[in-house]
Amino acid sequence: MSPALAAFLRATAFLTRLPPVARAFERGAHPLGKDVLSFPMVGLVAALPAALLLAILPGAGLTSLVAATLAVAATILITGALHEDGLGDVADGLFGHHGRERALAIMKDSRVGSYGALALILAVVLRIALIAELVSFSPSGAALAILGAAAFSRGAMVLLWASLPSADPGGLADSVGQPGRRDGWRTAWLGAAILFVLASLGIGLGHALLSLLAGAAMLFAFRRWLHNRLGGQTGDTLGAAQQLTEIAALFALCLG
Repeated sequence: MSPALAAFLRATAFLTRLPPVARAFERGAHPLGKDVLSFPMVGLVAALPAALLLAILPGAGLTSLVAATLAVAATILITGALHEDGLGDVADGLFGHHGRERALAIMKDSRVGSYGALALILAVVLRIALIAELVSFSPSGAALAILGAAAFSRGAMVLLWASLPSADPGGLADSVGQPGRRDGWRTAWLGAAILFVLASLGIGLGHALLSLLAGAAMLFAFRRWLHNRLGGQTGDTLGAAQQLTEIAALFALCLG
């Protein structure tokens, strides 16, 4: 097996729940930080079933809302709600008047609080609404857009991972090996290039550029907030970054 394929399989096993590669990643067996260039490609794989649903279902007579709902559900099933879980934990830990240590302790708690539940509901509803809006414009364009947003958001989470120190030594993001800054930027640029090409083809050049700017602005605003509140990143914050940048990118594609 080539090193590139092995890296892709490890990244796929880490970021998804796809049975064929479920055992390709073993925590501690290989530094996942060296496989991050595969993350945008894994994003494409995770979003592919959703993209197919968006391209096919409207032609079968289903409404854009139903198609978007099924597409989001398919993505959540494939990823095992990995990133949504991170978003909920971050909302519970940081949307309160907690100090750093207390916030980190809350984020490790498996129970979902009020802030976490509201954040998850808003994230899912927003994604469904935005994707439905894109489907009403062009089903095939929406399919390309969510593929691009999925790749871009995985690149964004890697850049966050590489650009901040660990706020939780021994946590998941720390234990699998932090990527270097160079790999972080390379991965982010790859994700951005994929979004730009696919969104340009599906929605339009101007919207593609706006989507990149919105996603980047969201990422750097979130990074600054984490730096001020936690002094670094955790696995949960990486998942939250994926959700936030994907939503920002999709939102920009719906403008105009």
